[in-house]
Amino acid sequence: MRRSSSRAPRGSRSSKAQLVAFVSCAVAAASLAGSAAASSAGRPRGVAPEDAALYAQPAHGASWRCLTSGESIPWSAVNDDYCDCADGSDEPGTSACPNSRFYCINEGHLPAFIPSSRVNDGICDEACCDGSDETNGTAACPNRCAKIGKQYRKKLAEAQNIQRAGSKIRDRYISDSKKHLESTSAEIAKLEVELEVAKEKESRLRASLELAERADRGVIEKKKASPLYATLRKHQEAMSALLERSSRLTSELQRLTELLDDLSNGYNPNNQDMAVKGVVMDYRKWRRAGGDTSDVADDEAAKVERNVQLDSLLDEGAWPASSVQELSDRDPLELMDDADYPADPKDSGILYRIHEYLPDAVVPYFEAGVDTLLDLLIKANVIYDVKRTRRAAEEGEPENVSTARAAHQKADDAVHALQRDLEKKRADLAPDEKWGRENEFRALEGKCVSKNMGEYTYEFCFFGSTKQKPNKGGPTVGLGSFARFEPRDKNATPADDAFYLRQLYDNGARCWNGPARSSLVDLTCATENALLDVFEAEKCIYAMKVSTPAVCMPLTSSPAAAAGAADAGSVRHSEL
Repeated sequence: MRRSSSRAPRGSRSSKAQLVAFVSCAVAAASLAGSAAASSAGRPRGVAPEDAALYAQPAHGASWRCLTSGESIPWSAVNDDYCDCADGSDEPGTSACPNSRFYCINEGHLPAFIPSSRVNDGICDEACCDGSDETNGTAACPNRCAKIGKQYRKKLAEAQNIQRAGSKIRDRYISDSKKHLESTSAEIAKLEVELEVAKEKESRLRASLELAERADRGVIEKKKASPLYATLRKHQEAMSALLERSSRLTSELQRLTELLDDLSNGYNPNNQDMAVKGVVMDYRKWRRAGGDTSDVADDEAAKVERNVQLDSLLDEGAWPASSVQELSDRDPLELMDDADYPADPKDSGILYRIHEYLPDAVVPYFEAGVDTLLDLLIKANVIYDVKRTRRAAEEGEPENVSTARAAHQKADDAVHALQRDLEKKRADLAPDEKWGRENEFRALEGKCVSKNMGEYTYEFCFFGSTKQKPNKGGPTVGLGSFARFEPRDKNATPADDAFYLRQLYDNGARCWNGPARSSLVDLTCATENALLDVFEAEKCIYAMKVSTPAVCMPLTSSPAAAAGAADAGSVRHSEL
């Protein structure tokens, strides 16, 4: 038999409740039209139109099969307020099976599903505005669908108007991003050409520098190998030795005069040492010859007088020690330059200056030719004596070498600057999911919106950071920097519109004895970018609501479908 005492009736009602339910079922039997009462167009009550084929009445005498659990039951057992199928599919219009769902037709508004447990529970469910969930007489649920539907359609029309207007602005964002990318691509192509030209110039100037350095080294090596260089070095060594000896003698003479002064000043005339007396008398005579008229000068006057006499004695004439030292310290190569290379237009250095008189377009070819020719001539020892002009003040190298070095450095700097610009442009051009499927968010980068919330003013910068600024003074607190899109639906992908409706900004200022602050930003469609609301949802986690045209997707689905998606999951109900 189908009815088995082992089968549990719906729920876990008390005996009294079961009795009431039984009476209610008897009263409602007429409306159910037997055990398989139809709700619309022959469908059993609570069945959605798209599932009608699954509930087609079988041929006379045939059984109906449960949708997923597979049990076979009589057609009369469908919607008989007793749960026969393990999957609950036999009771779409009653509350007998806890795992079933009930379909509200809601004519004049949007259809909806509610859990079957809410059918005939004495509460008018908001999702079933037609009152079809309560038919056993325990609750009088008026049909409110016409009124609710009218209000809904009005709001839907307003929302769709905003979405259409916002979508046009979004299209402009996309167009602007496309132009930006095209412009960036053109700039990259231009920079690539400029970089190649700059590299060629840098290479040419590097070769010129190397040539100048080789030429300079050749000149130096040639001159160092000459007899004149060796002679100059010997003379310098001799001068250094003489200077050292002169300095030592001067020091010794000065010390000797100090000793004689001490002896002269402390000499006792009654001393019978004739040798000492003779020395003192001769020394005093020498001092008088130098202008000292006193027999015994005071110490300070004696020192001044002695220095005057020493200066006269050690007069260096036109070649003081400092001048000789300077000459001794000079590079012999410079001395050879001073002697061998007068400023003459025929000087070989003129080769490096001809380009100053040439048209700019010809200069690169001329320089390349000169570099090649000079290199060949120097290697063949046809020429080597490229003039070493004055030394550069800082680097101590010939002017032609320092000039070549400066030119090469400038060219090398230009190459690196172009490379940096090129890398930046290429990075800007690289795809990034944060810009959206069609780069609609790119136009918002760096754009900021703010809202005064009384105690604080909050600031949100797209793809930048979120901040909290006290209105009565105090430090600004960082609430996070852009990290990624954080859709509520964890299964959403960049191909889904919902993926772009929430962003995460993390690693903000650290809370006192807590984590770093962060912000979850919900984006909603509007014609303007604005910060609508901010509150601290959890400790150190802020919730922000921001409007932007960037999420105003094109209206591709029907209003009913769009509304259904918006109202999905709305199962709230009110008690009467």
